[in-house]
Amino acid sequence: MSKKVLIVANTDRHINLCYLPYIKYLKELGVIVHVATNTNILLDYIDKKIKIPICRSPFHFKNIKAIFLLRKYILKEKYDLISCSTPMGGVVARLASKSLQKKNKTKVIYTAHGFHFFKGCPFINYLIYYPVEKYLTNYTNLLITINEEDYNFALKHFKVEVEYIEGIGFNQERLLSNLDTLQKSKLRKKLGLKIDDYVIIYIAEISKRKRQKYLLNVLKELNDSSVKLLLIGENTLNLNNYIAKLKLEKQVKVLGFREDISDLLDIADLVISVSKQEGLPLNIMEAMYKQKPIIVTNCRGNRDLIKHQENGLVVSLNDKKELIDSIKYLKNDKKIAADLSKENKELSKKYTTEEILKKYKPIYKRYLK
Repeated sequence: MSKKVLIVANTDRHINLCYLPYIKYLKELGVIVHVATNTNILLDYIDKKIKIPICRSPFHFKNIKAIFLLRKYILKEKYDLISCSTPMGGVVARLASKSLQKKNKTKVIYTAHGFHFFKGCPFINYLIYYPVEKYLTNYTNLLITINEEDYNFALKHFKVEVEYIEGIGFNQERLLSNLDTLQKSKLRKKLGLKIDDYVIIYIAEISKRKRQKYLLNVLKELNDSSVKLLLIGENTLNLNNYIAKLKLEKQVKVLGFREDISDLLDIADLVISVSKQEGLPLNIMEAMYKQKPIIVTNCRGNRDLIKHQENGLVVSLNDKKELIDSIKYLKNDKKIAADLSKENKELSKKYTTEEILKKYKPIYKRYLK
């Protein structure tokens, strides 16, 4: 009889971005794969799609409904393995399955894409999220962490088997094409950019955690009209009014969610991340693969990938002057910028989906035995 796996996450976008190669591998093993998210988009390779009303906010009442709805599926389907990720995907899946794990002999793997408690976070984060995560480890057979800080914390504070795997992998296939000079010129023109503009790209969902507003204030203080900023990602904060308030309409373009990341990276002079917390950021892995000069803030996840003055620049979280000086430094010295990024393509290869999947394969085989 075929083994049966349930994969749980907040959104289909997360599944599409991170998990399709893993689902494909499970299908090659002859496993039946069901996926539960808060949307109903058809996905490749899966046998059944389940829609449950998971909300990103941990305090939304819909999450309670999602737990009870998912519990019915778990009771009915008797899954051999539940693999969950995203914070609320992990909470909902483990609470829904907690009283059924022994009954159904179901194993649970939770991949933590960055705990909400971390060095430098507000103390309230520890008060709220740490007890929840500690409690849920009682219903977790394996906790997978994707950065060193989370791994060391879990080893010290949680009584659960912990593995450290560097992320979920980035898809290098979508980064293989490289624009030539003419194509770069055409794309810049299409986006309203000049050939001699210094183009900074920040690829991330526009949110308080990613701190695009902070970056806009830095750009305002930089006061250099030749510097252009492309913000790529879902505009959940609707930044347009804030950009107008700072009178940066001619320097900032909010492009929304894009599929042509490879091309956009090709026209970038600098890739930046000013996030205050990360798991292990795909945007920086992709920039490394494209050998782009990189500046990141000194937060968990960012500093796992970028070592200061070795393969990029790491700046303090809230020091605007340091960030401005770093941008000027790389803008004004193309040789240093190139030297810092020349090894990054080779360094990034350990984070490809192909390499990370090699680490997941024995885990899947062990828990589906």
